Amino acid sequence: QEDKDFFISLGIARHFNARLLPGSGVDLEAFNEDLFFKQAKQPFTFILIARLLKEKGIFEYIQAARLTLKDFPDTKFLLMGIIDENNPSSLTENQINDWQKEAVIKFLGAQDDVRPFIAQSDCVVLPSYREAIPRTITEAMAMAKPVITTDTAGCREAVEVEVNGYLAKLRDANDLAESMQKIISLTEEERKSMGQAGRNIVMNQFDDRLIANHIYDIISKI
Repeated sequence: QEDKDFFISLGIARHFNARLLPGSGVDLEAFNEDLFFKQAKQPFTFILIARLLKEKGIFEYIQAARLTLKDFPDTKFLLMGIIDENNPSSLTENQINDWQKEAVIKFLGAQDDVRPFIAQSDCVVLPSYREAIPRTITEAMAMAKPVITTDTAGCREAVEVEVNGYLAKLRDANDLAESMQKIISLTEEERKSMGQAGRNIVMNQFDDRLIANHIYDIISKI
């Protein structure tokens, strides 16, 4: 919504011909909680899946993990993504190795299929500084997982606070840790209810078939 308002303010678009699409959508058949299951008796697990850039909130995730581990020492924190050596904002291999030696995270590298890893996690986190509609978050919602992201452009449009997840303050590791601890403190039934609410949101707003039909309708009118 912020982008649409910005384009209109510059005169690039007009109110009467600007349309807002909720991202490219999610394949609800492929991202389905019934296809994968978490193994029993595994510790509570968070996962962050993103390009490994500073702007994705990786440093806030690491610090929030440290804070959370003080009170919940059995919690697991996973990090998945690819190092972009050509990007000046990219993490380095040494940084990731240091965090693993510190036992803050387990690094999964890049994976062709994120679904098994989402399924093995209890909550998906993306403390990004800005997104469009974050695909990682909507895919996690489609798999009925609670989510935590930041209260910033794009990210906030996927989350209803305390319904399917939480919104943490931008660049605030302490607030992110508080959100993580809220998720941990929920009962299993409360987390399941939150996850199902997220899938319902995706079904109603982010289903790729709905979005494709909307695009087709706009083009047909043109």
